[in-house]
Amino acid sequence: MFRKITAILLLILLLFLAYVLFRKDLTLPKAEVKAKYSLPNSHFVSWKGGELHYTESGNDSNLTVLMIHGFGGSNRDFYLLDSLINNHYHVIRVDLPGFGLSDFPFTYGKTSFHDAYAEYFSFLLDTLHIDSCYLMGNSLGGLMSIELTSQHPNKVKKLVLFNSAGYDLKEVLKSANADFFRLWSVKQFVKRGVPEFMTAKGISRVAYSQKLLTPEKIIRVNSFWNREGNLKHIVEMANSNEPFDENKIRSIACPALIIWGKQDKIVDVKYAERFHQDIKGSELVIYDSCGHVPMMEKPAKVNDAVLRFFSSNFNHSN
Repeated sequence: MFRKITAILLLILLLFLAYVLFRKDLTLPKAEVKAKYSLPNSHFVSWKGGELHYTESGNDSNLTVLMIHGFGGSNRDFYLLDSLINNHYHVIRVDLPGFGLSDFPFTYGKTSFHDAYAEYFSFLLDTLHIDSCYLMGNSLGGLMSIELTSQHPNKVKKLVLFNSAGYDLKEVLKSANADFFRLWSVKQFVKRGVPEFMTAKGISRVAYSQKLLTPEKIIRVNSFWNREGNLKHIVEMANSNEPFDENKIRSIACPALIIWGKQDKIVDVKYAERFHQDIKGSELVIYDSCGHVPMMEKPAKVNDAVLRFFSSNFNHSN
């Protein structure tokens, strides 16, 4: 009996390995994804041998709003909010290196992702001649926004955080199922890309309303994940265990607006109040029936809150 069970388990393992090693490679060439998903207002710049993507809208004589997406996302996550505010502001939406249509420079080798992204943002601010901006970020993009604000306090005039990472990163990564990418079997599996059903499963926890998970969105996100080099970067970031200095949150001195979805399954709403307490004088807005991406789920309400915040005179005090 024991031998039969062992034989069956061995057969299952062999079949799995055969599937992993010989299934169709779903990895997509960069040129193919770029051709399909570049937008009329897309721009590309070279950095460390790779190509970075961002979009630009609105009047460039107006104050710049810089938008930074979250882990596994792309600048499309801010598309709706961009369309609502770009008649008032000059809007730049970035694809972080290793996501969307932007390359991560693997010439870094084993590196600090915080340091790599800090260098990227310094390059971006200089290259696009951004001397002053309003900054907003979602999830990982929120954490990157905090880093950027810490390093360039004179350039960031106001800060908006959507369901931001920053506290208890190990707990947040666990909630985001990042541990999935630490399994040896998964690391081997994703070398040949991920099927659409896995992408749908991965992003289903992001939104409160599953109406956002349209076939078009699933195909697009799947294409970005399978774009050559992106999954490698996602897996390496998920396995980095890099700490974050929470004192950077408490050091924020510019006006800040914290926006959260009450039903967030990735970064619990409990962190909204913690950000509010640690960033002196900050404003807090929490939306019910909303998950991890309020700018996608509640665009009209977010637009009103953001425009009010941007236009208000802010007294930075408790």
